[in-house]
This record gives sequence, C-alpha cells and structure tokens, in this order.
Amino acid sequence: MRWVILVALLAGATDAAEPSALTRPPSRPAPSLPEALALEAEGNDAGALAALDALIRAQPAWELPRLEMARLLLKTGGALEQAESHLDAALQQAPHNPRAWYLRGLLWEERDDRRQAVQAYEQAVKLRASYEDARFRLGTLWFDLGDWLKSELHYRYLARLKPEWVQVRLQLAGVLEKQERLLDAEKELLAARDYQPSSPLVLKRLADFYERTGRPQLAERVRKSMEAPPKRRMRELKPSRR
Repeated sequence: MRWVILVALLAGATDAAEPSALTRPPSRPAPSLPEALALEAEGNDAGALAALDALIRAQPAWELPRLEMARLLLKTGGALEQAESHLDAALQQAPHNPRAWYLRGLLWEERDDRRQAVQAYEQAVKLRASYEDARFRLGTLWFDLGDWLKSELHYRYLARLKPEWVQVRLQLAGVLEKQERLLDAEKELLAARDYQPSSPLVLKRLADFYERTGRPQLAERVRKSMEAPPKRRMRELKPSRR
C-alpha cells in the first residue's frame, strides 16, 4: 500500500510541473522608480537597468522610467539605438518635457552630430529657460561651431543666473576674447578670481590672458600669487627651568 501511495505522489508531482493559476505564486511587482535609482546610487548600474526595464514593461506609457533608462544607457555607454527608442517613446507621451530634449542632445553629441545636438538643446531651453545644463552645452557647442555671439548669449545668461559659477565666467571670457573684446574678457576673468581667489585654474587663465595681451608684468604678478607661501618656522622653545 505504501508503494502505491508513493507512486501516486510521484505521478502527482509530475502532473503538477506546470502549476495552475490558483496555485502559481504571485509574480513579483515591478520595482518603483526610486528603488531603481537607489540601485544606481549604490553603484549597481546593471541592477538599475534591469529594474528600469521591469518598470517600463509594467508601465510602458509612463515617460519618466524611459528617460532614466535613456540617461543610464548614455552614462554606461549602452546601445544608442536603445536609448533613442526610449527617448522617442517618452517624447510621444510628453513632447514638452525639457529633460527629454536635453537627453536627446546628449545622444546626438555621442553620435558626434553637433548641429542636431544644438537643435535639441535649444528646444530644451525654449521649454525651460533656466535649464542650466542645456545652456552650458549650447554655449560650448556654439563656441565649437564658431558662432561667438550665440555662445555668449547662453554663457551670459548663466553668468547672470549663477554669478558664482566660475567655469561659466572662464568660458565667457574666452568667447569675448575671440570677439576681441579684451576689456570685457578681463572683467570676467577678474570676477572669476573674486569668487575663487586661490583657484590654480582661474589664476592660470588670468596670467595667460595678460601674457597674450602684452602685459607680462601683470602676468608675472598673478603667477607669483599662485606660489604657496613659505611655511612659518616655529620658534624654538627654551628648556623649562622647572
């Protein structure tokens, strides 16, 4: 009898290899967007990509996971075609999302198409005038393309928006120098030094500018300010008489 029961159990196990809907364990819910981004923050980019993929499959019409997926693919050097596919889907759902256009600009830069990148970034700042990252990229790209006035336009906007952003002032000084507006360029370099008086980068740019514009004495003075001050020698203490 026990042998018959054992055979029946084995046969039942074979028949139950594919559980019914009633006995199948519930599928694991897709991770949330914060959970996916937390994986990236922990350095687990592969886990974050997998979590975002699951979230996109669960909610294909939600543009935010697609934007994060595209960003992460660009960050990790993933397939550009896949990133573009997610951006296309996101823009279909949210055509007025400035971040989607910014990411599309990064995608075009990865493809070394600066003209297309400029168009995407211009759309981003059209939708959000204060989009700092997009404006900075526009300033850089217009500079590379040789349009000094358009480059100045975006750098000037950022300099007013965040006057302490020294890198912007250095870039703006370079644009102004290209236009041979030397007094304006010097003004931006001096403003950068006011915000970061001990920055080696700022001081070097200022010294080089003075050298290029025929003021070697000023250049030398700036370079001397870059030298570390001599360490104060501690006064030797006399032995205690106690």
